Amino acid sequence: MRRLLLVALFASLTVPSLAQSNASAAPNDPLTLRATTRLVLVPTLVRTPSREFVYSLNADDFFVTDKGTPQKVMLDTQSSQPLSLVVLIQTGGSAVHELANYRNLETMLAAILGAPPNQISIVNFDSQPEAASPFTSDITQWTYAINHPDPGDSGAAIMDSVKFALNLLNQQPASNRRAILLICQPQDVGSKTTAQDIVRIAGETNTTIYTLTFSPQKTTLKNALREPPHGNPPLEVGNGSYQAYFNLTEPLKMILGAMRKNVAAELSNLSGGEAIPFDGQHQLDEALNLINADIRNRYMLTFRPTSAEPGFHPIQVRLLNYPQLMISARPGYWSQDNNEH
Repeated sequence: MRRLLLVALFASLTVPSLAQSNASAAPNDPLTLRATTRLVLVPTLVRTPSREFVYSLNADDFFVTDKGTPQKVMLDTQSSQPLSLVVLIQTGGSAVHELANYRNLETMLAAILGAPPNQISIVNFDSQPEAASPFTSDITQWTYAINHPDPGDSGAAIMDSVKFALNLLNQQPASNRRAILLICQPQDVGSKTTAQDIVRIAGETNTTIYTLTFSPQKTTLKNALREPPHGNPPLEVGNGSYQAYFNLTEPLKMILGAMRKNVAAELSNLSGGEAIPFDGQHQLDEALNLINADIRNRYMLTFRPTSAEPGFHPIQVRLLNYPQLMISARPGYWSQDNNEH
């Protein structure tokens, strides 16, 4: 990974910093995502009970509420919106035992990326995120570095790394689809970023987060029992449980509480993405195929909020005429006060 870091560090010296970019942004720059003018993106996946994708819906089929208030929904075509994707790969902590499973990763990521103008950036992390590779539409130049990353230290700073990735995506055009693919263990180790910070920044930047998680226990205990893969494991919250993938309406305090138990899965839940566990290279490849299908088959719903009230806005997406279908969408977004910095 050293060659990747050297090139990325060189690029960082030749490109204005994020702080400088934000400082020089005009008041009406779309990257500031002001509450009064912003367009909220709601990537929405619709499936049958047998988990087959549904393709034939239009904007009138969707009913979206923002804090309980119905919104006027528009449906944009995915083909007109380039994808900006940041791939976060844990190399520290228990991930050192997983590095051999990454050897086909570049090929799978190339399939997810597709054709230009879609772009991808790679970031490895342990107790902190490393320098990012420059966004590119051709990741074959990083083949060896991606498939054979250097082992990291003992940390797994997931939330710090997600914040780093969100800041990278905030420099991409606001009209792009923004996504993070996070490959890591379920629990955070060593981050200084708070759960509420992540909820706020992810909600402001319209970013969908997909997570592929390995079990630290399985990587350290060679004789651990192997369980069949489950694409949507339930999370225990309070005295009950819910299906993270299809939960759309949990209030902010429930999301924050669940993040303390399984930060990786809840990062996907709060953004409307998908969380899939894997055990070994074969299951990792299968999970990446599922993520690829997920990204390509989402409806891109958009609306301009009728309320500019700052803070967390819960969203609910429903299909009034097709109650049998299953929906996955982000549970909310964060509206920024014009006086916030």
